[in-house]
Amino acid sequence: MEKQVTLTVPDKLYKRAQRIAKMRRQNVADILLDAIVLDEEENRDAKQTAVDREEAAWLRLHPWLWEHYPGQYVAIYGGELIDHDNDQITLYERIRKRYPNEFVWIAQVKAAPLEEYVIRSPRLVEDF
Repeated sequence: MEKQVTLTVPDKLYKRAQRIAKMRRQNVADILLDAIVLDEEENRDAKQTAVDREEAAWLRLHPWLWEHYPGQYVAIYGGELIDHDNDQITLYERIRKRYPNEFVWIAQVKAAPLEEYVIRSPRLVEDF
């Protein structure tokens, strides 16, 4: 299904699209349509990069955080500690106001930086 829309584009962009359309013997609208990229993969990669950056900062800062803020909740953004609180919800609400559409690492400072989960799985043994 297609929708027809009207877009206002800068002259410089339109002229560039015209040149490309002429070279490729295509319609200018098709060139502009091909140039519009709403790439979910790119957004996912950017978000994953932010997660990786903040996790690395959490691991790097953890010994210092454990020394200064044991048991408290901390917020890490841009690789740095930006806030802390005893109450997770209070911290979360402050962070959402200051960084509404950004990934911020919020975690409780415990003795170990990452929790380890052990999942036991039953196995069926057959008699041979």
